[in-house]
Amino acid sequence: MKTDYNKLKKEFLDYLKKERGFSDYTVKSYNIDIKIFFDFCKKLDVYFGPYLDKVKPLTIRNFLADEMAKIQSSKSRSKSLSEKTIARRLASVKALFRYLYNFEKILDNPTIYIKTPKSSKMLPSFVKESDIKMLMEEPLKNVITNKLEAYRDIAILETLYATGLRLSELLSLDICDIDKNNGMVKVIGKGNKERIVPIGKVALNSINKYLENTGRSFRTDFDNPLFTNRKGFRLPKRTLQRRIKRYLLSTMGGGSVHTLRHTFATHLIDRGADMLTVKELLGHSSLSSTQHYTQLNLETIKKVYQKNHPRGE
Repeated sequence: MKTDYNKLKKEFLDYLKKERGFSDYTVKSYNIDIKIFFDFCKKLDVYFGPYLDKVKPLTIRNFLADEMAKIQSSKSRSKSLSEKTIARRLASVKALFRYLYNFEKILDNPTIYIKTPKSSKMLPSFVKESDIKMLMEEPLKNVITNKLEAYRDIAILETLYATGLRLSELLSLDICDIDKNNGMVKVIGKGNKERIVPIGKVALNSINKYLENTGRSFRTDFDNPLFTNRKGFRLPKRTLQRRIKRYLLSTMGGGSVHTLRHTFATHLIDRGADMLTVKELLGHSSLSSTQHYTQLNLETIKKVYQKNHPRGE
């Protein structure tokens, strides 16, 4: 049967969002990847292209080769594809064909024969513990717009460092999500999964100071967005990214919002936190995601091993 690409893509994306609980951002990424794959299939052959059940492992390999070629040709451009993007493309295609096979729309899943290509993994950067104080002072030391927004940015930096939240998680916080009495934060993470994470007094004090400077409080404005722009609307993602990048550039020569998440995990592990606890705090679904941070702390892990294992010396 001839494939209705648009209809099939919509059904698949609806399934990811409604049945699997994927976030809008993740679904958007899948949408881009699947469109690229469908465009590739349509160009193959006038008789073959429209029929998805004709896709073979060689088709998938040719698709990957085509995407790899784009990497080579785009290296001179400012926004080139990364190997990580290629791996994500394949993951999206695999998810599509797993969906098609499970719902009996195809008789065989060609992607099970394709291994995900290994990509060169760069270790995530993090702020040194000795540089944290300097980072937190940066918004007031070099004011970007005004002091009011500088106090907001300090509260954001302290919150990111104290909780390890993702960018989207931080921006979606409302004032009522902060339990200042118990020192906890309610977070809605990936897949709309809720978790509760601790937050220290330093971050709470910076949030309270920021709210006082805006004429708000935990008691009277609990339903409002926590971090806002000068018009009182929820702070846009791009605005936050630009400002955090600027602070990190002055402090450590570069970085992003995610650098603070890496810093949170790294400093916990450096001080002996166990991997399962860090996993829960970060909101990771699997331990393998958290273990990525152990690459940064081999000396720390070695010391813990030598100290605690009967024959560790």
